[in-house]
Amino acid sequence: MKRNNEMKSRNDLVFWAMLPIMMVLIALPTAAFPASVMLDWDPSTDADLAGYRVYYQANSSTLPFEGTGAVEGSAPVDVANTLTATVGGLDPANSYFFAVTAYNSAGLESAYSNVIEIPESLSPTITISSPANNSSVQGTVTVSAAASDNKGITSVEFYRNGVLEVTDSAAPYGYSWDTSSLTSGNYTLMAKAYDAAGNEGQSEVVVTVAGDITPPTVSLAAPAYNTAVSGSVTITASATDNIGTTKIEVYDNGALTFASNENPVSYIWNSLLDASGTHVLTAKAYDAAGNVGLSGKVTLNASDVTAPVVSIASPVANSTVGGSVAISANAGDNVAVTKVEFFVNGALKATSTSAPYGFNWNTAALANRAYTLSAKAYDAAGNIGQAASVAVNVFNEKVAPTVSIVSPVVDSTVSGILAVSVNASDNVGVTKVVFLVNGVTKATSTSAPYGFNWKTAALANGAYTLSAKAFDAAGNIGKAASVAVNVFNEKVAPTVSIASPVVDSTVKGMVAVSVNASDNVGVTKVVFLVNGVAKATSTSAPYGFNWQTAALANGAYILSVKAFDAAGNIGQAAPVAVNVFNDKIAPTVSIAFPIADSTLSGIVAVSADASDNVGVTKVVFLVNGVAKATSTSVPYSFNWKTAALASGAYTLSAKAYDAAGKVGLSSLVTVTVLNP
Repeated sequence: MKRNNEMKSRNDLVFWAMLPIMMVLIALPTAAFPASVMLDWDPSTDADLAGYRVYYQANSSTLPFEGTGAVEGSAPVDVANTLTATVGGLDPANSYFFAVTAYNSAGLESAYSNVIEIPESLSPTITISSPANNSSVQGTVTVSAAASDNKGITSVEFYRNGVLEVTDSAAPYGYSWDTSSLTSGNYTLMAKAYDAAGNEGQSEVVVTVAGDITPPTVSLAAPAYNTAVSGSVTITASATDNIGTTKIEVYDNGALTFASNENPVSYIWNSLLDASGTHVLTAKAYDAAGNVGLSGKVTLNASDVTAPVVSIASPVANSTVGGSVAISANAGDNVAVTKVEFFVNGALKATSTSAPYGFNWNTAALANRAYTLSAKAYDAAGNIGQAASVAVNVFNEKVAPTVSIVSPVVDSTVSGILAVSVNASDNVGVTKVVFLVNGVTKATSTSAPYGFNWKTAALANGAYTLSAKAFDAAGNIGKAASVAVNVFNEKVAPTVSIASPVVDSTVKGMVAVSVNASDNVGVTKVVFLVNGVAKATSTSAPYGFNWQTAALANGAYILSVKAFDAAGNIGQAAPVAVNVFNDKIAPTVSIAFPIADSTLSGIVAVSADASDNVGVTKVVFLVNGVAKATSTSVPYSFNWKTAALASGAYTLSAKAYDAAGKVGLSSLVTVTVLNP
């Protein structure tokens, strides 16, 4: 049994009406005795359950098990109605397979439960056969090991000072170790052998590497010793070594000025960029073993006496400043400015080494009063230029804004485009709110309501932290408590196709455009486009819209559709070309009954005659201009109930519609209603 191992599995037992049993096996070996295994399983709920039996055997999962495994041919272990069993006396050199059955009062026994394997736990044996322990090695060394196991070796790993060097899966196990580039000293070699069950054996030796101890020889070929230089100077160095050089370095007055892995090296030194006076050049060469060679010294003399010119560009004299103030200076030199130093009330506050020269002066913690700004510019020769001082007044408002994230809430799951919003306020005014995701700035909002749309679709699914900072005009910063959210985006786009109308069909009037759309999660909307322009949106199946073509010019049109899901994935349907042809002739209509100037009472059958070059779809009847009834088929009529009307004159008219939406209007017919 493998030491300190726990294995769990669940499966069904099948016999009469007994319910499934789930079995869990726990190996509980001890250090000084043969291994033991504890098993437990879920109880059966069958009313006629009488007990359980445990079966096991060594080195085979073939069913049925032959005996219990400890003694071939012996009976299974009957544990009555208990739900656990401990099996001892197992041989660590064998793998064992376990199963449980249940039986009822009639002695009927179920099939085996799930079969559990406990692998053998004997560790492989391994010995490093070469090099020998405490031996001294040099150059390329053969490292080899002998390994064996009762079940067979699957791999051998070789380590040097704890770092894996080689993995070998077939005997003889070993590799060639090149020590030529190593520094001299002790090294620990270790080999680990593994078997198929994951058991591990290891061996190690300590050896002494006698590496390369000869340093390179290096020299400065140019410039010549004790040369007076100005401007650009070519520096050349070369080196030789018994194995080979890896790097050459050149130093000026002890400071590293150039390094290269080439040999020889040559570069241009602009002497005007360094201080005037004596410069002592030396070179160092390195080999792979870390040996270092040092050249002789070459002394040079360089000169530059022109000081830089410098002035403070911002802020201007007598201005009032607060918060973080951008201090900038203009500086120039006949060769080059190496740095500009900035001073406040004579104290050095910052150094800028490249144009534009400046620094951000944080005045937030200062007392509100007058301050003096000044600057100095330096060149490589040590010449110094002094700027005229500038007096400014510091005034800071000290109260930081308050800010909190309103949406999303902590631990929410988000996807697609997420509206992130905050509440922010300040005693004077919030100038901006900066939004951060995992500490990285993503957006800035400068006016309320403060927020931004966070596009999560391209992000990996997982946990993210949202935070926000609010700033006021004085540079005070308020920070919101961070909010952890989980991003989960579904990446599969919907599928969509136009079902109606079909390609190259001729349409007119009100056209029902319909599509088929589906998605692995769900379609949120379908957008319909005509000639690339969105015309309608449908948010639920069946997806469609009524396309009114009556006002369009007759001709060809392209219908297309896009389907969206909640994650923002978009599916595009193949476009459908159709031809629009609309009838432009309005119907004709007239009141057939009653005739003009007739006197009526009771229920009057009002009728109309209507016709159209294509067809009348409906006739609407109006009394005194108000629609009273609609008739959709011949004869067009309605029963006008006049009994509740006041006696007097009334005007009857009718409107006729065709499929293209054209409307024809009848003449007015005036009648008199007379009710007793």
